[in-house]
Amino acid sequence: MVVLSSVSPDVRVEKEARYLVQEGNEVTIAAIDRTGELPETEERDGYTIIRMSSKRKSIFKYFEFWKNVKKRFSMQKYNILHLHDLNVLPLASKLKNLSDIVIYDSHENFPEQMSETFGLPALIAYTWLEKRYLKKVDNIITAAPTVTDTLKRKYNTKSEWVSNYPSKIDVEKAHIKPISSRYEKKAKFRVVYFGVMYKNLGYDKTVETVEILREKLSSEDIEFLIIGSGPALEPMGKLISKKSLSDYFTLTGWMDYLDALSILRTCDMGLILFQPGKNNFLRMPNRLYDYCSAGVPFIGSNFEGLQRAIEGMEKFGELIDPTSPREIAKTILDFYNNKDKLDQMKINAQQAYFNRYNWELEAEKIVKTYESAYLEKTKTF
Repeated sequence: MVVLSSVSPDVRVEKEARYLVQEGNEVTIAAIDRTGELPETEERDGYTIIRMSSKRKSIFKYFEFWKNVKKRFSMQKYNILHLHDLNVLPLASKLKNLSDIVIYDSHENFPEQMSETFGLPALIAYTWLEKRYLKKVDNIITAAPTVTDTLKRKYNTKSEWVSNYPSKIDVEKAHIKPISSRYEKKAKFRVVYFGVMYKNLGYDKTVETVEILREKLSSEDIEFLIIGSGPALEPMGKLISKKSLSDYFTLTGWMDYLDALSILRTCDMGLILFQPGKNNFLRMPNRLYDYCSAGVPFIGSNFEGLQRAIEGMEKFGELIDPTSPREIAKTILDFYNNKDKLDQMKINAQQAYFNRYNWELEAEKIVKTYESAYLEKTKTF
């Protein structure tokens, strides 16, 4: 496997590697270390992580990483080369002769995501890159059916989607962990946001929502718990201070994944406030499934991705206009004032996790994707 992250953590990559080891495979992950503080070689859950040091920034880190991976692994032979996301896909060409099959694992609609930050030139450049190097792979895995649909529409390709559902192994470990006194459940109604905080995930709408709720609820009644880090966390903190809402918020900063899963059990409602954008319209958020694992109903954006994620399930959340703090506040108040409705949705969320949204049910698709690639290539697998 190759991924342009440190795998400290990278939950999807870790779960895939762990599952493949359990199935009797030998797995090595080529990763990156931008800090110089992580071990170059690490053994974890039966697989090996080999990190290549890099301090390059922007797009230059791509070229340096590709060069380092090619140099480090060009003398070895593998049955499968599994490339995680578009920023390592060009290695499909550079390393193709070192493996029997090449798999592309598309975690999201990368060109559309990059265009939200860098505009039309990024959309054109990354679309060209994806189109060019998809021809070099033997099969494709995506993280959601909406990503599969996008690749089909743009390039007429087939792919199998493998959702990044929480693993029962991780959830069980998390739920036996003690919760620190700072995050123990209090009498307050607790609303949580869990994940990396980016500008287009509604940090400003969350603060504006609390400003509205302040008219009806005191900081003794309700708490907003923000679990995670990210580039928008600092501006969020400044906005909270500016509006004198600090008593309503607890910002944890970065937190270990299992610790975060453990604390989710203390929460009453989870937020998924994707703002309008090409990638956000289609995203099927991992946090939805993490919330379900702890029995936490959600309030989320009424976009296609989230709508498709909950198709056919008993109701365990509400879809709203994520650009309207007043509508978000009204929905939170409805749950706050209707305990029976909230309790039933908590039950429904937990059942959704057990019956559908867990990794153990989903992971088998990975091996099927490998087998399909071998069948297509050799016709004798």
